[in-house]
Amino acid sequence: MNKRFLFSAVIILLIFISCASDESKGILGIEVPIGNGKVSDKTPYLISGVFEEGPAYKAGVRPGDLIMQINDMPVTKGMKFDEIYQKHLTGKAGSRVTLYIKRGDHNLVFDVTRAAVRE
Repeated sequence: MNKRFLFSAVIILLIFISCASDESKGILGIEVPIGNGKVSDKTPYLISGVFEEGPAYKAGVRPGDLIMQINDMPVTKGMKFDEIYQKHLTGKAGSRVTLYIKRGDHNLVFDVTRAAVRE
């Protein structure tokens, strides 16, 4: 009986930790390249989609925008897509990220506050 109780307590604790960490995750509401690819002339770090009503959309970010810099990190040739996404675009809900964007001939700056992930 004690082993069963202990097992149940551990499962409940793991579920609680998992749910608590999900609530702290934040999103920008953009679609960008991920995976093993790298930034190059042929594969720039281009925003392919922006979710309406998401924080990036509300800030003014649009599909087709080219991310040139994230906070103080320039996006340069040879950078891995997954590294850019995981280290620089993801973060806690409520945290801010500054995106330096090239849209056509214009250089734009957007401050975006990450929103909580909804299920």
